[in-house]
Amino acid sequence: MPDIIFTVLVYLAAWALLYIVSRIFIWEKRGVTVEPLFLMIRTSRLNEWLNSLSQKRVRIWRIIWNFGVVLAFGQMGFIIYFLSRNLLDLTARAPQAAGMVLLIPGVTVSLETLPYIIVALAVVLITHEFAHAIASLADGVSIKSVAVFFAVLIPGGACELDDEKLEKSRLATKLRVFAAGSSANILAWVVVTLLLTNFALTVSPLYHGPSGILVSGVVENGGSDKAGIRKWDVIYAINNQPIRDVAELGAFMLNVRPGTILSLKTDRGSIDVTAQPNPQNSSRALLGVYPFNYFTPNLIFLPKDLPYHMYWSEYWTSALLVWIAIFNTLPLYPLDGDKIVHSLISSRSQTVAKYVRIALSIVFLAVLGLNLGLSYFNFGLVRI
Repeated sequence: MPDIIFTVLVYLAAWALLYIVSRIFIWEKRGVTVEPLFLMIRTSRLNEWLNSLSQKRVRIWRIIWNFGVVLAFGQMGFIIYFLSRNLLDLTARAPQAAGMVLLIPGVTVSLETLPYIIVALAVVLITHEFAHAIASLADGVSIKSVAVFFAVLIPGGACELDDEKLEKSRLATKLRVFAAGSSANILAWVVVTLLLTNFALTVSPLYHGPSGILVSGVVENGGSDKAGIRKWDVIYAINNQPIRDVAELGAFMLNVRPGTILSLKTDRGSIDVTAQPNPQNSSRALLGVYPFNYFTPNLIFLPKDLPYHMYWSEYWTSALLVWIAIFNTLPLYPLDGDKIVHSLISSRSQTVAKYVRIALSIVFLAVLGLNLGLSYFNFGLVRI
């Protein structure tokens, strides 16, 4: 039986067992909901913590969420411009056209990338939902429940607002609450991006360096593959020249001709590798590895590949935070952008707001669908 099928069967069996146990011991009474491939935990402690947090410096919270409203309108303008302009570029097959893709595990998201996407989505969802809760509570609008959940493969958070009280609230309150999620995602993106661009600082409590090359993958039938270099090997030097990071490796390989035998000093001893010609430029040589900066663990039990996983978790978290935040301000039902526009117009006329909501949703659903369809037509099925 293939490993992937066995893994899926074990995963489904674990969900089935969890579901049965939850029904036997009636976990629903304790705030734990278990459905097929879905687990939600509601706890009053989380509600109390968010309520306490929201009541500290209420004025500051409102200033922050007021800024979030301005930011949300800026994001809305950007995503409308981006999708419209990109649709024209895709139609004309312009070189600057950006391909768009839905994140579907196993189809557009590889199993190797999936764990990083899961981490990223957890950060996005928890940041987004808790911001809605804090903004609501800071404006005196209670929330029904706050929970953490695990749906299929995606962990996250969920906030159930008191819709009746929110509907009766002032326009300013509604705008602050609806804009809070996306603006919090943008603020989180700034923090994560700063950590990513200063990655050595991110790992500094546990690792130091960089002090070599971590092999995150080997090119099949390349020189390193043939020589026995393996994934997660560490390269410290080539031909007795220390190689401390990816930049130094690139500079070294510029002076290497195809067919040259290179002596690699690794954590498994010395290994000779014959440099292969670059398929795109036969005069350039390739080592045949996918390099990543190696950071030396400060403690002996720390895995050498952890910084690699931390880097890609931060990378995808940064990417999804900003794009989901911006996309969520699109005036398309049921996104937050739709709620913002609907609140503005309904403060003047409920009837007009209803028809505007329908019209905008139809228009932007079509724009989004055409972007996705033309992306597939122009670039094929993109897999990350």
